[in-house]
Amino acid sequence: MTGDSTGWVVLGAGGHARSVVDVLERAGQSVVAVSGAETGGHSWHVDVLTDDREAFELIAAQGLRAVVAIGAGPARTGLVRELVSRGLAVPPVVASTATVSPRSVLGAGTVVLEHAHVGPATRVGDAVIVNTGAIVEHDCRVGVGAHVAPGAVLLGGASVGGGTLVGSGARVLPRVSVGAGATIGAGAVVTAHVADGQTVIGVPAVTRGLRGASRAGGTP
Repeated sequence: MTGDSTGWVVLGAGGHARSVVDVLERAGQSVVAVSGAETGGHSWHVDVLTDDREAFELIAAQGLRAVVAIGAGPARTGLVRELVSRGLAVPPVVASTATVSPRSVLGAGTVVLEHAHVGPATRVGDAVIVNTGAIVEHDCRVGVGAHVAPGAVLLGGASVGGGTLVGSGARVLPRVSVGAGATIGAGAVVTAHVADGQTVIGVPAVTRGLRGASRAGGTP
């Protein structure tokens, strides 16, 4: 991103929003306001809007750009979809210290935070978070509303379904697929397919909460 005269409204006022505002301001962007309930006890240095409807009106009236900085995937995805449906600008946000291949595709409202990497021939859906220091290597697919947490790695050709959380420090090995709405525990190493909605933990990753836990993608 390069600095210009078009400002931003950040939907969200919690910790993730603070990270996104920092990314924008480091890149020379102007943040006009944030929207939502403040958390963490720290006051904002920009205007705080308490109602997302007010934020929509401000964005439309002043021709601003929007970014949704909410950690919860369904809420983030829903707001991005609403902004797009209203014809409002919701471009991807990429930190100045991140590297994103020009041969990759980032969806509307996706955020790539500090020191993260997105490799060539990778497609990242709308409303995705590629968090601090995360790596999404070449030829990967990341579904709408997914979250690749700090330090997580998707190796070449891996795929992650919509709404899935890849926990901090986790790894999905090359060409392994993870279904929609799944959870990969922090530090897990995923060596086999993970079904929709499944939670896996450990090295190698095994299904959590089933009797006689099985390797991810195996038979319980």
